[in-house]
Amino acid sequence: MPSSITSKKATDKNLSISGVDAIEILNRNTDLVALHKKDNTDKFWSYKLIHGARAEFAFDPKTKTKLTIRFDRKPPAIEGIESVVDISRDNKSTALGRVFSGNAHQAKFKALVRDEKTLLNVLSALADA
Repeated sequence: MPSSITSKKATDKNLSISGVDAIEILNRNTDLVALHKKDNTDKFWSYKLIHGARAEFAFDPKTKTKLTIRFDRKPPAIEGIESVVDISRDNKSTALGRVFSGNAHQAKFKALVRDEKTLLNVLSALADA
């Protein structure tokens, strides 16, 4: 796990995460992820891991209580990742299509991320994959 992953708010009491929270977390971990694209309607923002397979993921930055992330690969089976759904055959919004880079990097799975600690653990696992 990269040593620079930081978590200010992850506690047992913090069991929800908003889009704004996720942006703040990702902004603190720029050695691991980089903002890839923002949809012009601000419906989705995507990020790309800097290391490894350079996995991509996207979420709605305006979500208030439940952070659902769309991944270009199956998210790791770790505590706090819930409701994993294969969306590879589903019709997806054009906004979602615009924020992924294409080919192997398309929205294939979506999952609910319970809290900050889970988000950091997912990033670490994807970076190590």
